[in-house]
Amino acid sequence: FNAQSTIIVILFAPPAGRFTRSLQGSFPITKQAMIYFSRHLASAAFASVAIAEKTFCGAPNAYEVLTGTPWIVYSMNYAYQAIKGSACTGYWGTSGSGDAQRIQWSSIWDIDPTYQKDVVKGYSFIGLTQNLDTKLSDIQSIPSTYSWIVSNSSAYKGNVVYDFMTSDTKGDSTSSNAQELMLWLRWEGGQVPIGWAEGPTVTIDGLYGKDGWKLYQGKNTDTGITVSSLLAPTQYGDLEKGSFEGDIKDWLLALSKHGVFSESTYVNVGNAGQEPYWGTVTFNNTLGLNINI
Repeated sequence: FNAQSTIIVILFAPPAGRFTRSLQGSFPITKQAMIYFSRHLASAAFASVAIAEKTFCGAPNAYEVLTGTPWIVYSMNYAYQAIKGSACTGYWGTSGSGDAQRIQWSSIWDIDPTYQKDVVKGYSFIGLTQNLDTKLSDIQSIPSTYSWIVSNSSAYKGNVVYDFMTSDTKGDSTSSNAQELMLWLRWEGGQVPIGWAEGPTVTIDGLYGKDGWKLYQGKNTDTGITVSSLLAPTQYGDLEKGSFEGDIKDWLLALSKHGVFSESTYVNVGNAGQEPYWGTVTFNNTLGLNINI
């Protein structure tokens, strides 16, 4: 499809359906489709934009493709009608190059905890725009660093995650054959993943220097997409700050080893961010993330 039709789909005609990223809460809108279309927007020739300090508060979507980087900054509030208050993504700059390139950004929530408290409101994230639609076996590495400092914080419900999507079909992130993969670094307020009630399906040891990672799996019943969430055995950081560093390919290979998919699967979507439910909190983040092939 062309760039013109991509914009129309994102801004005016999101597909029907629901995206349920965690056990509690859903809202009508297909999240995978939004990420898929945003990535293709990023590759469109006219998508070149100037980099400047900005804040994006999606209703449902606000974003900017960052030229000279492998990223798009995104405020995706697919349940914006359930937000009493605001959920925004801030961006203020990049530094470095190659594997050392970093983006400084923020996730800013001020959401009434008494209104639709069990609905996940959206996803504040930095998404990859380069070297996707590549077989896992053809990827050399996916180096990443992810640090966050928490300020202006009340009690809140939400998490800090990586979110990737794979499929045996190149470019597919919306069909029931696609898979959503989440790496949970930190979570607060009682948020739990799809499949929590059924218990973990696999325990993975020796990943990022930790034993006892728990894999929870379940289907989004509206889209048919299986969500595989790997939760850290001990959460990264504390209520004030946290950090992670590692090769994201190691996570994907660990899932492949345990039969979630084969190494010939395509890595079609990749991003890192935070999911807001409720509360007042600001995450000031520094992220490095890119795919080397």
